Amino acid sequence: MATAPATISVTCAALMGTQNGVRIFTGMMEAKDLISVTTVDHFNSSLPIDNPKQGYQRPPERSRITKIGSHLIKAIVHGEGQGGGFFPTAVVLAARSPLKYQNGRLIIADPLQVIDGQHRIAGLRYAIEEKGTVELEDFPIMFVIIEVADRLVEMNQFTIINGTAKSVRTDLVNAILTATAAKRGDSAVAEKDRWKVVVTKVVERLDKDPASPWHNLIVMPDEAGSPKSTGGKIVRATSFMTSLGPVHGWLKEFKFLEKCSDLNSEAGVLYDVVAAYWQALKKVVPEAFAAPDDYVIQKTPGLFSLHKLLAYLLPVMFKGHQAWSGENFVRFLKDSPEISDAQFWQKDADRAAAYGSMKGFQDLYELLRDSVEPRP
Repeated sequence: MATAPATISVTCAALMGTQNGVRIFTGMMEAKDLISVTTVDHFNSSLPIDNPKQGYQRPPERSRITKIGSHLIKAIVHGEGQGGGFFPTAVVLAARSPLKYQNGRLIIADPLQVIDGQHRIAGLRYAIEEKGTVELEDFPIMFVIIEVADRLVEMNQFTIINGTAKSVRTDLVNAILTATAAKRGDSAVAEKDRWKVVVTKVVERLDKDPASPWHNLIVMPDEAGSPKSTGGKIVRATSFMTSLGPVHGWLKEFKFLEKCSDLNSEAGVLYDVVAAYWQALKKVVPEAFAAPDDYVIQKTPGLFSLHKLLAYLLPVMFKGHQAWSGENFVRFLKDSPEISDAQFWQKDADRAAAYGSMKGFQDLYELLRDSVEPRP
């Protein structure tokens, strides 16, 4: 988490208005003041997703920071390019405690949370502090400050602002929904979004459980970059959460989650099924799990196709009065010539790896489904 100094004292001109009783301030602040008073609430995978202190923004990308900082130096200080020497896009900030506002002057004595603009602010910090460009210290930056004591409102404003104008990773959105449910209760999450909380809890548990075939293999929301750049992790939480949709949907539709008292209970049911299934797959094709980066069974082709296959197997096994256990899953999977063949899953074999799109995942699922002989 980017932190602001313990002692803050910044005064700037601002206009104040209200929306639904919330005070909103807009104005301009010198760059050196902006970087001194702002902090970013980053997601931290070492904390449970529903922890009250859990953040909601992914870590900044160094390449974006240096690109913005270099642009500011060239365009504003040296007058290069066709930008006109200004930087008009406002950053959106949140004040978690009431601000002092007198005679058109805003007095800031506590850190402001960055809702939108962490890379712009970090770019300013890079230009001023790392590159020593003191000419930018007094450069005025537009701001909007929302005075809101409820951190969840702040988090959801991040989702609204970034989700409308930009693309926000699904795992971050789902983490915010999970935090909302933890603080305000399951009813605070719209019915259409409740499954997202459930799969978020399942993916977090699969990644953290040492006994799970997915232990430390999932790129969580606070990890930037591609899976290859995250130290051996092989798939994003976003992909995993999305791929579980058909499994949760089937359990929900056919009332297997009806007796669950809350979303935690639903997550427990889904986790038991999914964990048993992947343990069975590991037994059927252990070579692929021994070197997961060399195979695609735990990458998106395997993830999406095999979860579709799980949604197909659940009713087959239920009708056959077979429990959804690892042992029974093995019975269905072991005789499939594709599933049980490690070579089929090799990333360079042009077999399972060739199914590289959502349509491809569907085609791969159909191939695997046809290879599994139902056993009543």
